[in-house]
Amino acid sequence: MRLLITGGGTGGHVYPALSVLEAWNPPPTLLWVGKQGGMEAEILRRAGLPYQGIRAGGLNSTRWNRRLLHSLMLVQGFGEAWQILRRFKPDVVFATGGYVTGPVGLAARLQRVPIVIYLPDIRPGLAVKALAPLATRVAVTTPRSADFFGDKAVVTGYPVRKALTEPRSRAAARGTFGINEADRLLLVMGGSSGAHNLNVAIGENLARLLPLTRIIHLYGKSDEAWLMAQKAALPDELRDRYQPFSYLHDEMADALLAADLIVARAGASVLGELPAAKLPAVLVPLPIAGVGQDENAAWLVERGGAAQLDDDAALPTTLPALLATLLNDEATLQRMAAAMAAAAPPNAAARIVALLQQCATANANNGQPRKSEVAP
Repeated sequence: MRLLITGGGTGGHVYPALSVLEAWNPPPTLLWVGKQGGMEAEILRRAGLPYQGIRAGGLNSTRWNRRLLHSLMLVQGFGEAWQILRRFKPDVVFATGGYVTGPVGLAARLQRVPIVIYLPDIRPGLAVKALAPLATRVAVTTPRSADFFGDKAVVTGYPVRKALTEPRSRAAARGTFGINEADRLLLVMGGSSGAHNLNVAIGENLARLLPLTRIIHLYGKSDEAWLMAQKAALPDELRDRYQPFSYLHDEMADALLAADLIVARAGASVLGELPAAKLPAVLVPLPIAGVGQDENAAWLVERGGAAQLDDDAALPTTLPALLATLLNDEATLQRMAAAMAAAAPPNAAARIVALLQQCATANANNGQPRKSEVAP
C-alpha cells in the first residue's frame, strides 16, 4: 500500500502520525509532504522517513500583504503537490493538520485519491475546517469533536507512541535522568517551541520549588541564557535538582513516565500522551483565540486529571502556589493519575491504520467504506 502523509508546523501534527506508522505492519510505502522549511523536516529526518517540502502559508494574518504572499505560496504549493501526487501515486492521503494540508488535500481530491484527516485537538482549526469537505473520513480524538463533521467522523482516540504504552518500569524511565524513586519529579514543557511565560514563572521560582521536587524543564527556543543564569545562582544543594533542556527526542517518553506532575500548554498531545502516561497535569492554555487549547484543557479538567491556570500576569505567583499544594498532596495526585488513565482510549493507532486501509480499499473498488466498517 502507498501512503502519503501531509501535516506539520507543530509536534501535535507530526507525532500522532508517527505513532500510526509504528502500528502499521507490514509498513506501507511512504512519503511525507510538509511545509518547506517546516519544523517537521528535522523530526522526520531523525526518524529516517522520506520527506518533501512544498510552499504553504496561513491566511489568518490581518496584514493584506502577508495574506497575498501566503495566497501565492498556496497556489505554488498546489502545483508542487500535484506533481508529487502524480509521481508517487498514493492509495490514500493521511492529513494531520497545518497549512500544508490544504494544497495537498486539494490535489488529492482532484486526482480522486481518498483523504483521511486526523484531528488531534477537540476543536478543528482553519486548515482542517477547509479540508474536511474534501475528505472521505475524519478521525477524531474525542466524541465531542465528532459533532463538527457529521457522518464523516470516526472516534478513534489519540494515537500515542509505543514507548508510552509498552511495559516499562518507572525506575527505568527515571534512570534516564538519574532520578531516584524517592524524589518528586516535576516536568515542565511549553510545546514544541517552548513557552516564554512558563519559563519565567518556573525560572523565577526555582529556589522555592526545588526543595519540593526535582524539575525537568523543556524550555524550547528561547530563554536559554536567562535560565542558565538562574540555575547558576542556585545554592549548591539545589542546582543539580534542576535539569533544563531545549528539547527532548527519544527521551521524551521517559520524561513523561518518570514524572509525578507536569506543567504544560494544552496542545493536542495532552489529550493522548498524558492519559497514556497516567500523568497529572497543571495546564496553562495558550491565550490566543482559535488555537483550541482551552477546549483541550477543559476536556481533561472535567475528567479530574488536570487543573487549569490562566496565562496572565499573575502566573509567576499562581503557578508555584498551586504546584506546592499538589506536590504535598499525594492523595490528590493519585486521584488525578487514575482519572488520566481512565481518559486513555486503547488501540487508537491501530484504529486509524484500519481506517486508512479500508478507505484505500474502498476507493480501489469504487466504493465508500460503510460507517460500521471504520470503527473497529
